[in-house]
Amino acid sequence: MKLEVFAGPEQVARAAADVLAAAVAAAPALVLALPTGRTPIPTYAELARRHAAGTFDPSRARGFNLDELLLPRDDERTFRAFMERHAWGRIGLDRGRCDIPDCAAADPEAECRRYEAAIADAGGLDLALLGVGADGHIAYNLPGDGEARTHLVRLPDGLADSLGVDAGQRPLRAITMGLGTIRAARRLVLLATGASKARALRELRAGRPSLEWPCSLLHDHADLSVLADRAAAGE
Repeated sequence: MKLEVFAGPEQVARAAADVLAAAVAAAPALVLALPTGRTPIPTYAELARRHAAGTFDPSRARGFNLDELLLPRDDERTFRAFMERHAWGRIGLDRGRCDIPDCAAADPEAECRRYEAAIADAGGLDLALLGVGADGHIAYNLPGDGEARTHLVRLPDGLADSLGVDAGQRPLRAITMGLGTIRAARRLVLLATGASKARALRELRAGRPSLEWPCSLLHDHADLSVLADRAAAGE
């Protein structure tokens, strides 16, 4: 595990963009796992700036999202909508080469199998860009979740609250890559910004794998880089 600490989120975003730009330059057709949430937004903005300037071209890359909420397709809270706003075409990815679980799948379990097979058919993940939750969750692999492959998960009400999902749409469910799928990526790059992530980062660095802190299961990956700001690295 390699840890780099930067002054703040903007510096983390630039460092992450540097990593992705170098990876795409070295292997234009690489297969990426991509996150949503607040943490990667500055990185996507920096990549969009570079793409507009003609210095970042991931058009031959493949993209697979880490997870998706099971909500109606026209709901602006889906991660598909997030990626349309912040990533995909804005950063230069070919939309036809990007996959995400179907948020309105009639058979979510079958959709999990389809998604896992699609990742395998692409040759597996070359680079997974990750965030981490304050409780250590990676994608929607929540504390206590030990499933290795893409699977269906019921989200706790606290997460539903943070997403603005009302009682009529609960229990909120999601499809997420499993930790086994993520750990099989040839390279992991984890972003952590803000003091709320400090405990999770401490558990990751400690090297004591535990399902109670899903991020800790990444510690022994052969190629794990953590890009953190000073607040996240505070512990």
